[in-house]
Amino acid sequence: MERLENRVQAGKLLAEKFSNFELYNPIVLALPRGGVPVAAEISSVLQCPLDVVGIKKIGAPQNPEFAIGAVGEDGTVILNQNTVRSLNVDSSYIKKTAALKSKDLKEQLRRFRGNTNRQSMNGRDIIVVDDGLATGATMTVALRMLRKQNPRKIFVALPVAAPDSVAQIKELADEVFCLMTPKNFTSVGIWYEEFDQVSDEEVIAKLKESRSNTEFIRELELTIDGDNISLPGNLNLVPNGKGLIIFAHGSGSSRNSPRNQYVATELNKVGFSTLLFDLLSDEESKNRANVFNIPLLAQRLLLAVRTMKALPETEKLSIGFFGASTGAGAALHAAAEIPDKLFAVVSRGGRPDLADDMLKFVKAPCLLIVGGNDEPTLSLNKKALTSLQSAELVIVPGATHLFEEEGALTEVVEEASSWFQKHLTSSSRITPEEMIVTELKNKAVPFHGIGSLDEVIEKISTSRIVMLGEATHGTHEFYALRRMISERLIQDHGFNFIAVEGDWPDFQRLNKFINGSTSSDADSELKKFSRWPTWMWANSEVTKLLEFLKEEQIPIYGLDVYSLFESIDAVKSYAQEKDLDLGLTVEIAYSCFDVFHQNEKDYARHLTQFPEGCRKEVLSILRKLLRLRIDEIHNSKSELSDAQQNARIVAHAEDYYRKMLFGGPDSWNVRDLHMAETLATLLKNHGPESKCIVWAHNSHIGDYHATDMAGQGYVNLGGIAREQFGIQEVSLVGFGTYQGKVIASHSWEGKETEMNLPPAPASTFEDYCHKTCSDLKSSGFSIVFEANEREGHLGKRQYGHRAVGVVYDPRHENRRLNYVPTIPAQRYDAFVFVDESTAVHPLKTRTSALDLPETWPGGV
Repeated sequence: MERLENRVQAGKLLAEKFSNFELYNPIVLALPRGGVPVAAEISSVLQCPLDVVGIKKIGAPQNPEFAIGAVGEDGTVILNQNTVRSLNVDSSYIKKTAALKSKDLKEQLRRFRGNTNRQSMNGRDIIVVDDGLATGATMTVALRMLRKQNPRKIFVALPVAAPDSVAQIKELADEVFCLMTPKNFTSVGIWYEEFDQVSDEEVIAKLKESRSNTEFIRELELTIDGDNISLPGNLNLVPNGKGLIIFAHGSGSSRNSPRNQYVATELNKVGFSTLLFDLLSDEESKNRANVFNIPLLAQRLLLAVRTMKALPETEKLSIGFFGASTGAGAALHAAAEIPDKLFAVVSRGGRPDLADDMLKFVKAPCLLIVGGNDEPTLSLNKKALTSLQSAELVIVPGATHLFEEEGALTEVVEEASSWFQKHLTSSSRITPEEMIVTELKNKAVPFHGIGSLDEVIEKISTSRIVMLGEATHGTHEFYALRRMISERLIQDHGFNFIAVEGDWPDFQRLNKFINGSTSSDADSELKKFSRWPTWMWANSEVTKLLEFLKEEQIPIYGLDVYSLFESIDAVKSYAQEKDLDLGLTVEIAYSCFDVFHQNEKDYARHLTQFPEGCRKEVLSILRKLLRLRIDEIHNSKSELSDAQQNARIVAHAEDYYRKMLFGGPDSWNVRDLHMAETLATLLKNHGPESKCIVWAHNSHIGDYHATDMAGQGYVNLGGIAREQFGIQEVSLVGFGTYQGKVIASHSWEGKETEMNLPPAPASTFEDYCHKTCSDLKSSGFSIVFEANEREGHLGKRQYGHRAVGVVYDPRHENRRLNYVPTIPAQRYDAFVFVDESTAVHPLKTRTSALDLPETWPGGV
């Protein structure tokens, strides 16, 4: 073929490429405007929906036609980081331009789509179409944006393209179909006989025509007839439907329920036929007891199944049940009786417990959807979950029993649609493991050189606070990667201090090294760490960080609360040097601790018999120091701030040791609340434009709301910071590993030991990340979670997520303590995974053990 006649011919030829493909709930997406006529032909042949990809280019400041990135309709901003760095483009320009382009894009899409909403890409096969490919820049941005929306597969269809550009996009798509790749390619237009510009009006007409061709649904009224019973129903038949969903509603009219009608309509839109019928006659409904007659309701569902199998239009369709309230119990009871004919069950606010002993015979995959505020039903569903062979529980946050809250029922639809798409047809029966791995693969950026972390850094750099986690306190890669990210944030994005899970006095000493007050080297300063476990900060990896901070003159602070006696000494020294009366007051007050000889363990034991302890004294000194003004005792602001912080530590440490003896979350919360207060004070002291980086364990920085910590009464630094500063101002980055080596100790105060970190158990988050690495053939990856991400497994499901403290025994990993139930996309804004990790490299130190162990879990 020398040249194509026009875009229509190109579309017809490309459609033939897909004629023998078994596509799963496909949708054709065109790059407007030129790609629309081509895509319309493919959509027409495949009888699937047509839509456009919403993208606007972000141009360079001095040359708007030169693309440095693009913004998508979902708000995703994707930048060419190399170009941005080479042109030295300011982040404020990008933010402002992206906002303007996003506004223009919304208006354009409103014109194109009219009142039609953007369709979900979740779990679908999508075909991305353009009329040709020159540089491939726009297509690259489109594919990267679409990957974030979790499709099953992405196909690209092109009439003509430059060979180099095709090679480029093959790395981003599952398969690329291109009619021509001429070596002498110069522009797209010369390979068409007709290549007129496509107008907005033509785009609108093609989209409207496609909707009218693919949205035709036959609506039938029928009856479900059995022995002495005739039950009215409404059957909606979707052309080429993937399956049939039968609704079961125990009370009232199932077919007239507004909620059932809404869910059914939405399921029709994604390719499922639906049957809504009344399970009880009008007369039967008058007897309230029939609503709970599960065997009777189940028999009516079986009658409906037999009726559907007798109809030519539905006899070959795979069947699923959608049950609500007592209807869910009936659906599960019926599913147990026809295990080979029923392929999926979804329960909305249902009573699966009413199926009782029949639950264990249900073979179909079951999804139980419950409102987070519907506590009685939630408890019943959790119990039923243990009896089902294959089931998952999804909790809709903030929803009550009827899902009347804004967005709650939409979430039910998305979950139900995804579940039926996975399980109703043989081609789409994908295991939960395959789904989570697919979702991770779609979002992951494999480790391939220095640019592997660009997307994470781009995501977090606009926040005021960035928190970098770790799954252990003894993994080399966690320290090295956090240092690399910190260096980029400091050098390129204006972050001006670091705060860590360490003691304030130790890091104030390091700041003297950083600002040149001491002449020793970094190793020597780190070797002065004496509180066990010293390897957390006295290691070769931190040496490199400290040398960088000295070069850049960036301070580092300790956030933790353990330094009771060190902070007492610091406050005494300050007071005695600045003012005799103040020094005497502090000496008298803190003399309460003298009898304990700087032993926290002795003080804690003392509290069991004398609960008042030294509480009154430490609070009086804290109040006195906080009231001091700089000019009162002729000292610097930094000196006074340091003294006030040490007084604050004394007060909080005293409270920590007091509460730790009694167990529960209180002592942990004292510690993280202290960290949060210290962080807020540092930000205030550094000024309104300050930006900080935090290093701490995942258990401290990953939002506690997305784990089981909240249910047990725990809070943590990351969750508090989101609440205090706002989710847009805080970025939380988790780190994890599947297996390797780690530095830890078998007991509190024990010897630091290099241990094996065994492979994570099956079905944990680390296990799925490991399988993702295997598929990607990579040693690790980074992943960015979009703000308030709700779709897919990552934003909905809880997975065990590895947490190793300073005390650890790999021979007896505790599934409860070492694997924290976590919803990844809600706990973190980004995640960095290392498939096989190595141990951190400790420096030789003199250890002074802390007698009392740290708190949950295992010293983190």
